[in-house]
Amino acid sequence: MSKDRHGTGKSPDQQHAENQREVADRGWVLHPSPYRDDDRSASKYATKERENFRRLIDDLEDDRFGADVLVIWESSRGSRRTGEWVNLIELCEERGIHVFVTTHRREYDPSNARDRRSMLEDAVDSEYESAKTSERIRRNVRAAAEEGRVHGKNLYGYRRVYDEKTRELLRIEPEPEQAVIVKEAAERVINGETYYAIAKSFNERGVPPRRPSYKKHRANLGWTPPAVKSMLLTPAYAGRRQHRGEIVADGVWPHLIEPDVWEEKLLPLLNDAARKRTNDWPAKHLLAGIAVCGICGAGTRVGKQNAGRKKYDEEGNPLPREHYSTYICQGVPGKTGFHVAMKKEHLDQVVTEHVLARLERPDFLAVLGQQDKGVDAERLALIDEIEGHRKYLDEVRKQAAARHRPELMFDQEDRVRPLIDAAQRRLEQLAATDPLVLDLASSGDVRGAWEKLELADMRRVIRALMTPRINPVGKGAKGWKGVNYDRVDEGWR
Repeated sequence: MSKDRHGTGKSPDQQHAENQREVADRGWVLHPSPYRDDDRSASKYATKERENFRRLIDDLEDDRFGADVLVIWESSRGSRRTGEWVNLIELCEERGIHVFVTTHRREYDPSNARDRRSMLEDAVDSEYESAKTSERIRRNVRAAAEEGRVHGKNLYGYRRVYDEKTRELLRIEPEPEQAVIVKEAAERVINGETYYAIAKSFNERGVPPRRPSYKKHRANLGWTPPAVKSMLLTPAYAGRRQHRGEIVADGVWPHLIEPDVWEEKLLPLLNDAARKRTNDWPAKHLLAGIAVCGICGAGTRVGKQNAGRKKYDEEGNPLPREHYSTYICQGVPGKTGFHVAMKKEHLDQVVTEHVLARLERPDFLAVLGQQDKGVDAERLALIDEIEGHRKYLDEVRKQAAARHRPELMFDQEDRVRPLIDAAQRRLEQLAATDPLVLDLASSGDVRGAWEKLELADMRRVIRALMTPRINPVGKGAKGWKGVNYDRVDEGWR
């Protein structure tokens, strides 16, 4: 038996003990270095390499075997792959080595035609049985999946309850402390937080990681941004049963994330290309890695540029030079040099002004992103509907104030406000962008809200809306001292 389910080595130990007894009964001397592969299948469907079987083959090929007989417990432990068996038999024949199979209590000579045929028949039978077992397992796993039953290890966020006597699975229920973490992570991503910020928060609070690492150099790593994303991409948290990458049924366990929320809100954010491998937190510069070169399309980094000419003191010694920061093209891999550079404060000012002006447009949500004509028309209709409701409320307020009847205003507010909120929610769904962008656009004071954002959130908004491109200085702008808006293409998304 190759599988040692209890981690004790009992079955392989029993096999080795039986081999030892057979060797002793025949008056042979046992080699001090047996080839032992615990918990390693000999099937072609195995996922783990049989390291010591590989060592056996290498020793036979290099004539380092150092014995006259190869003892194996049963034929299937040689291999359940016919090709491997043939190779093993031929190597033993070349080296003059016999094969003793303990369960057969028989010694085979690979150079003997009848013995060779017997061993090859065993190889074919073993491979056939292995294939039948694999087919049966695959059918059972597929059937379990289509019925929504679990397979494999317990999933983070849940616990399995078994019958104390029969060990039969009774139910799967949320694990209180872990389930809260899954729900919190989902809610925070929907609200626009980065994976980095969520992982950082979990680690600062001492939340145990979902999958502890058994590698020493990663043992204290804790939560990471990829771990947060990987967890939330798991369909099981929405109560979905997945098999070979396909959702095939509803699971028999309770969901931790509402299925509609997972499919309609969370998945689009998790699969958003703009959220992949960003370095928005922690960040030092507004546009590093966001703005690109208008010539080659490469990203930008922040560098230092000397300001003015060299100056000297009275004794002729050079004085420390002033400098300013610039966004510099990093160049294309394999090519030296860069194409453009722009003063950091100038590019920050240009891009910020473009973003704020766009967010302040009355039709911003209607023109956001690339949608088809039907969606664009619906968005425009929703904007008109919201604007109509707001104008109506403004008129009601004026009339209520003129008549000194505030109850009229409150009554109409209660009736109309839900209509505005419903239209706004639908408009946000059609916009399909970072929630932080929507919050800014609907804040009523875009510039005031922008100034309250942290640098990382400013980068998020810019990244969601545009990819600014820096162009070279034009011929007519040589020596330009101020901000040059013409050098920047917005690159709206």
